[in-house]
Amino acid sequence: MKFGDIIVAVATYAVLQILIAFILTIMALPVFGVTMFTYYGAGITAVFLSMIIVGYSFREGIRKGGREAILRIIVLSAFYELLVVVFQPALADWLPFAVNLPKDAFDGTVVTTVEWFLYGLSRRGNMVFNVLILIGMSFTGLHIGSKFKRVRKG
Repeated sequence: MKFGDIIVAVATYAVLQILIAFILTIMALPVFGVTMFTYYGAGITAVFLSMIIVGYSFREGIRKGGREAILRIIVLSAFYELLVVVFQPALADWLPFAVNLPKDAFDGTVVTTVEWFLYGLSRRGNMVFNVLILIGMSFTGLHIGSKFKRVRKG
């Protein structure tokens, strides 16, 4: 696969993953309520289903490129997901709340350097966990999707 094809495959994955995750979250909310299970379950399922569709759509390139093509798509997808994880707090409206809550809870309390360090460490732990799950789900989804065959008409 050419690098341009890999970029298009990852862009397709990104769009599909957002759309499928949104639909699954809306469907799961009445069943499970507003829980982390709903959020993460929809996200993980969306990664898997999106990669099946990408694997099916780019199956010829994946077959020609083999594991190297799958690896390139997965690595670039993991990089995309890391960007989402890193920039999500910057876009969230709850960040000032999370910073000011300890200060407001106790008069004069500030967030210590150790607490900020532990917060950063936990964020990095989340990133590692996200990447490991993404790699497993993406490899499986791409492999399954690339094995599907087109239905011949007539």
